[in-house]
Amino acid sequence: MTSTTPLPPLRSCGHDLDPSLVGMMTATPGTTDPSTLQDQMVRDGYILLRGVLDPAKVLAARRRVMEQLSSEGQLQEGVDIMDAVPRSGVSLFFQPELAQKNNPELQELLYAEDGELMQWFSRFLGGKVRHYDFTWLRCMTPGPGTPAHCDIVYMGRGTHRLFTAWVPLGRADFKSGGLMVLEGSHKDVDLQNTYGKKDVDSFCVNNPNDEARTANGYNGWLPGNCNEIREQHGKRWLVSEFEPGDAVVFCMDLVHGGLDNVSSSLRLSSDSRYQLASDPVDERWVGENPPGHSAAGKKGRIC
Repeated sequence: MTSTTPLPPLRSCGHDLDPSLVGMMTATPGTTDPSTLQDQMVRDGYILLRGVLDPAKVLAARRRVMEQLSSEGQLQEGVDIMDAVPRSGVSLFFQPELAQKNNPELQELLYAEDGELMQWFSRFLGGKVRHYDFTWLRCMTPGPGTPAHCDIVYMGRGTHRLFTAWVPLGRADFKSGGLMVLEGSHKDVDLQNTYGKKDVDSFCVNNPNDEARTANGYNGWLPGNCNEIREQHGKRWLVSEFEPGDAVVFCMDLVHGGLDNVSSSLRLSSDSRYQLASDPVDERWVGENPPGHSAAGKKGRIC
């Protein structure tokens, strides 16, 4: 789809996006020099890379996930597993257990030292790169996309010069949905100084009812629907369709979310995080068994 082709009706979390306030992401060549990429990140908050990854490796990672879901009886029988058609009644969303050590194809795609993504980040950051050991994997059944949020509230205990790589594990068109980013939202200082100071795993020790004790990270969404959030914090929602091999890299302060999946298939994508190895790291997301949002990742404070 070109920038001049009218967009189809789009929804996020059940709300129609105002078509007059939706635009297309702008792609950047993967060979762009690092200083230009850094300037673009400061200006736009995201970098859309077309074909930066080997599509065959992307599809191999997709197949491994599909094999696991099929073995669990989550997929419709008699259909090619690569079509990712869920069995009737199946509801999937966040499936990180399918992305860890039992998926070597995905681990290689995202984290191989000589792989396309790690090499890209090494050039972009200008030094030795460290990735988070935890991988966020989404298998989105038809229905609502991921609510709007900023990543900083989930992983702000280390360096803030940390970047997300969103990788679609297969084609993601406007029917299956995909990533949407809020134009200019990474420059919203008021948002950074309020919501952006939140730590979803920090709780009030003197408040036994603090939701952060048990929210498991689901207390990090921005309040309001996609149109209200756009009115408050940005200019337009920017969207795109994606092919295997594409990736979107973005900063911690960029508001983003997911379009609804109105297809009959799962939409698969991974989120992985990268920083300079010399910078401090958020302890929740590294190690043999990263604690994440478990009790070991919680941090109490007096309120």
